Amino acid sequence: MQARPMVTTGAKMAATCTAGREASILKIIKMDNFIEQLNRIERNTLLAAKNVLTFDDVALLTGLSKSHLYKLTSTRQIPYYKPSGKNVYFDRKEVEDWLRQNRANTEQEAQSGAAAFLAGEGL
Repeated sequence: MQARPMVTTGAKMAATCTAGREASILKIIKMDNFIEQLNRIERNTLLAAKNVLTFDDVALLTGLSKSHLYKLTSTRQIPYYKPSGKNVYFDRKEVEDWLRQNRANTEQEAQSGAAAFLAGEGL
């Protein structure tokens, strides 16, 4: 008896090709996500090493939108430098100090302050 050559139908071949393409696409998507993560890590590592920050750096560091950051600089609510009269730069420490201003008391601190005030220590 002679073995018959295996004949693959068009639908079966298409399904096999489609599955192969889907697997390849998933691999490409995973690779793209991995590359994006590496780029984010590199950007954050470089940002952590800088003391003088650009406009984009401060937006990334603070999480503020660029338009809000522009508003803060134009109304002089955040400290910045303009050495050439065009580009805006920020000092990391000044930005971090600015972020820490107007600290809100914890519930425990508020209660302690209220108790001290009522005891006559706050008058």
